Amino acid sequence: MDARDTEFFQKVGSAFAESMASVFSMLTGREFQLTSSPGESLQPAAVAALHEGSTILVKAHYQKGLNGTLVFTLPLKEGTMLVDLMLGGEGAPAEALEGDSKDALAETFNQVMGSANQTLSDLAGETLSIANVDILAAEPAALAEPLGAGPFQDVPLATTQDSLKTTIHLLVPDLLLQQMKRKLGLAEAPPPLPEPAPAPATNSVSASLTAPPRQAPAATGPAVPMDTGNLDLLLDIQLPVVVRMGQTEMAMGELLKLTPGSILELNRSADAPVELLVNGKLIAKGEVVVVDGNFAFRITEIESRANRIRSLG
Repeated sequence: MDARDTEFFQKVGSAFAESMASVFSMLTGREFQLTSSPGESLQPAAVAALHEGSTILVKAHYQKGLNGTLVFTLPLKEGTMLVDLMLGGEGAPAEALEGDSKDALAETFNQVMGSANQTLSDLAGETLSIANVDILAAEPAALAEPLGAGPFQDVPLATTQDSLKTTIHLLVPDLLLQQMKRKLGLAEAPPPLPEPAPAPATNSVSASLTAPPRQAPAATGPAVPMDTGNLDLLLDIQLPVVVRMGQTEMAMGELLKLTPGSILELNRSADAPVELLVNGKLIAKGEVVVVDGNFAFRITEIESRANRIRSLG
């Protein structure tokens, strides 16, 4: 393993270990510790040997900055124990992952990816984000097809909590691995191109052709500056800022039946951007991430400065 591979494991492994520890601890109210370590290259058939019994696959599909799918694997038993802790239980295992439990685990890994991608985006100098997360449980013999083509670079993440101890494996497909290395400045530099041989001397006289200077296109009209003469007088005014993930309507009877652990289905798909409203007006869209154990909002689309000022009028 060369220095670039070692640095890759350190950067990517620590980013996901820290984000998982933060998200798991926040959602369960219990302290989790995760430690990453260098892994090895695995073919799809070898992934089946990582866990005993049924395995949960979590597939996170990149939509910006990278092109490919990250895969997490964890044992079904420990995965259901984690969900039970998040839903207020004591970490009881279940025989299957379905319904609300499956949705809860999907949202958990959405938060993990948001937090880890924030760290990787800072290292890469550009935004990296996923579109959605898919979750399924399968027996070892049935893992090859949903995994897809390999090989995969394995990054083991040792996970420890008082009542739960397991290893979650982060599997990076080879093509995605090379993209991540380039984004993080860890790709091997290409060999230098050979210097061209000097041209043989000739007695011919060459003519130098110079293209005429390109004329700038004529302006269609004078630019109209935005009138901000009195804007400085408004800069200290405080306005309510709301991050809206979605909304729904409920009957009073349904509202009274809500208990801890109840899940409300909103009118927005999981991959739709979250809205940022200022003073009740939509001015930006983005995604919810986790930073230092707190929820945060990362802007991906925003209105122009002029439109923002007009919308708040």
